[in-house]
Order: sequence, then C-alpha cells, then structure tokens
Amino acid sequence: MQAAALIQLGMEARIGPEETDVIEQIIMPLQVALEREVIYRSIEAERQKAYQRSIRDSLTGLFTRLYMLDVMERHCSVHDRNDSAPVAALMVDVDHFKRINDTHGHAAGDEVLKQVARVLQESIRETDIPVRFGGEEFILFLVGASAFGMPDYAERIRSAIERHRFAIQADQEIVVTVSVGAAMRRQYESLDELIRRADGALYRAKQGGRNRVELIGSG
Repeated sequence: MQAAALIQLGMEARIGPEETDVIEQIIMPLQVALEREVIYRSIEAERQKAYQRSIRDSLTGLFTRLYMLDVMERHCSVHDRNDSAPVAALMVDVDHFKRINDTHGHAAGDEVLKQVARVLQESIRETDIPVRFGGEEFILFLVGASAFGMPDYAERIRSAIERHRFAIQADQEIVVTVSVGAAMRRQYESLDELIRRADGALYRAKQGGRNRVELIGSG
C-alpha cells in the first residue's frame, strides 16, 4: 500500500446510481490489483520452496554439496582478496555409525543424523555454512570472525554431541560421539584442497581413538 485516505462525513450521505457507479469503477481495478498481488506472492512462495529443496538435504535440513560449491567459492574469493576474512573447515564424522545402524536399525541411524545436524546448527553462527557432506559425514565452514575461533568451535561441537542424549525411540536413548578434523584455509588455496586437509585431520582424530579433535592451521 502506498497511500490511504479516510473520509469522515458529517451527516448520512445518500448513495444513488451515480455514486454506486463511481464506487464500482474504483473497486474493479483494486480487485484486479489485489488478485494479481496474490498470484505473484503465491508464485514467489513456490519458487522459494523449490529453491530451498534444491539447496537443503532432505533428511537433515543442512545445505547440500551443490550449494556448498557455489557459496564457498564466493567466500574463498573474498578471503583471497582480504586475509582478515578467513575461512575454516570442520569435518565432522559420526563415530561407529555402522554399528548404530546394525544394532538399532536404519530408522534409528537416520534419527541420529537428524539430531546431530540439529546440534551442529545450534553450535554455530547464522553466517556459517553447515553441509551434509555424505553419509554420516558433515562439514562446517566457519567464515569471518568464526574462523578465528576454529579450535573452540570444534571442541564445542564435539562436546555438545557427546553430552546430547539421542532419543532413537520413545523409551530408548543412546550416546553418540563424533570425531572432528579442522583446517584453516590458506589464501589462494582451492576448496578441494581445504576439504582434503580437513579430511586428513579427521582421519588422524579417528586413528587417535575417536571422539576427539585434530586441528591444522594455515601454515
């Protein structure tokens, strides 16, 4: 709405054929405009739903790898131009996930993944990018100020998941842990190389006994 007018009459006004005709002439374009706006908003809402479906993992609600490639290339470009806008990658893997599936069933495994994703989202800032990387693996990209706190974020995530009680049935809870490998991006480093180094740190965390964090700096 761009404008509105309220007219208060001092006495009751007689509405005859001429007044009715004027009112109808005003109503018709308003009705058309309102109907057109409803259609436009409906189309935009459906477009947004389709876009969200394309960039969100259907199980966990985290971002997909396709979205990751698009948005992280832009963040890496910013970091290449400005070293005070760092990027860090945290690779997170659910420990002994196959055992969870084999013992409790795939439905329980899916529930674990959904709850892990929820804890991850609650542990980071809105500007950071949580991604379902595949299977029981997740990757979190910390950008800007968050990246400077990479060690604290990694340990906070590991600890939060260890403390969380995963309800896989109405009367059953299990303890789940994760291993975390974290790497700080070097300027001009490719996204693939950053992920590879974070994955290498994750491998060391698993080799070191799981439920732990391994860090790699940018040096």
